[in-house]
Amino acid sequence: MGCCSPEYRKVVEAQEKKVNQNTIDKVPVWGKIVSVAIIACATIVFVLL
Repeated sequence: MGCCSPEYRKVVEAQEKKVNQNTIDKVPVWGKIVSVAIIACATIVFVLL
């Protein structure tokens, strides 16, 4: 199976789709924002007290 055969391209495309699906963020954006806000508030409280 050479690098330019149609079957090879199908296999590579299938592997790329699988990798791309695995790299989708597990934590939603709002969860990240809430986490950063909590950490920032805790740091400010720690510094002021």
